[in-house]
Amino acid sequence: MIIDIKRTVIKTQLRRFLTLIGFLFVIVIVILIGSLRKDFLGLSKYTWALIIGCIYIIALILESFLELNYIYFSDEDDLVILRFFSMSMFSRKKNSIEIPKQVFRGYEIKKTLFGLKKKIILFQRLKDKDVKYPAVSITGLNSQEFQILIKTLDRYK
Repeated sequence: MIIDIKRTVIKTQLRRFLTLIGFLFVIVIVILIGSLRKDFLGLSKYTWALIIGCIYIIALILESFLELNYIYFSDEDDLVILRFFSMSMFSRKKNSIEIPKQVFRGYEIKKTLFGLKKKIILFQRLKDKDVKYPAVSITGLNSQEFQILIKTLDRYK
């Protein structure tokens, strides 16, 4: 089974780009529009531009809290492979977890932010001890991909 969320990554990047273009368009309109030389609803056009800018920055911060990752999962060969990298604008570090199926010992799902943010922790048997890998955010998976991932990993427990 292979799970590759390229389409989700493309949609997210496109949404970010369109949001940025929309934000810039609204700011330019607010600042350049002639009829807003005086106050509008008690606020100057520069105050409106600042408010819109703050809303945009808050939206970016909220999205960064979700820790969206590009996810590639495969169990085709004798390995369980989970490759991921952050879709954040600030981090492009690529990571990979490869566990032989015979030493795979399970997983744990952690949900935070009222269930909006999901992380998976994979376990491997190493020298008579179960060791765990760092948590990987799987928030970018849709519900169908998430269920496929869980069903696939359950086969190797």
